Amino acid sequence: MKHKSTRLYIILLAVGLFTMLVTTNFSCRSVTQERKVTVPPSELPVVIINAIEQAFPKGQIIAIQKEVKGEDPGQYDVEVRSDEKEYELEISPEGKVIEIKEKTPAAEIAGAEEGRKWTDSFGQENCTFSSIGRNRFFILEPGYQLVLESNKEKVVITVLSETKIIGNIETGVVEEREEENGKLKEVSRNFFAICKEHGDVFYFGEEVDDYKDGKIVRHSGAWRADEKDSKAGIIMPGTILLGARHYQEIAPNAMDRAEVISDDVTMKTPAGTFKNCIRVEETSGIDPDEKCYKTYAPGVGLIQDEDLLLTGYSKPIQ
Repeated sequence: MKHKSTRLYIILLAVGLFTMLVTTNFSCRSVTQERKVTVPPSELPVVIINAIEQAFPKGQIIAIQKEVKGEDPGQYDVEVRSDEKEYELEISPEGKVIEIKEKTPAAEIAGAEEGRKWTDSFGQENCTFSSIGRNRFFILEPGYQLVLESNKEKVVITVLSETKIIGNIETGVVEEREEENGKLKEVSRNFFAICKEHGDVFYFGEEVDDYKDGKIVRHSGAWRADEKDSKAGIIMPGTILLGARHYQEIAPNAMDRAEVISDDVTMKTPAGTFKNCIRVEETSGIDPDEKCYKTYAPGVGLIQDEDLLLTGYSKPIQ
């Protein structure tokens, strides 16, 4: 009798384990991991462009993602701004608009997020600063250069072999040269230093020259962290946290801020396809209507700024 009970227990146990294995395997196969890639407007198929223009003839494309793996492979998810409102479109690979929905107005989002804070204190006093260094998404090494281009604009970002003292901090100088339709539009010299302890890249200010017809006409947006009511912000944290929000600039005339909204972006650019990128939404603490999106690739840095895409980058001077 004892042996029969033992055999029955073993049979029931085997049946239970088999059922669990079959159920687990079925569940694993039935759940498809979704993966999307960011697509530049210049690479949109004609049928997708036509669908967007038909839905919003005067719309401005904000962001485009294509589903490459998941329940709807090939589907395009497009964000469009039209008549001061923002919309999300789902478009099939054949160019059929599946769904259009209005995004929550900025005023409502602002009201809902009144309790959410923007970090403006970074423990600068606990840092040992260096004018040269890098973290995963920002390279501050002399000679390093990024080139980003769109149909009309070109921006060249170069880490110079110069330093600038801001307060008591020696910063590295990064020059940005912006051209529009082949003409020089702006040259800025930006001052950064990296915290050795945490890898945060601090932003200590900038000098700006605005050009018209080859001549300097103004210096809009210039600021320094050692001036009255100003202090350094962070341009790129050493540790990336999804949803983290912080000020990049803190001055009476400059209050740019950033929020990490994605940390698994794949983006194709003329300079190559980059994975595990972060997407940042930048807004202003001064102008509530100001908003832009940027993408940073690990080991490279900025690869997308609105419609500007990375076309080339060079190694630092050894």
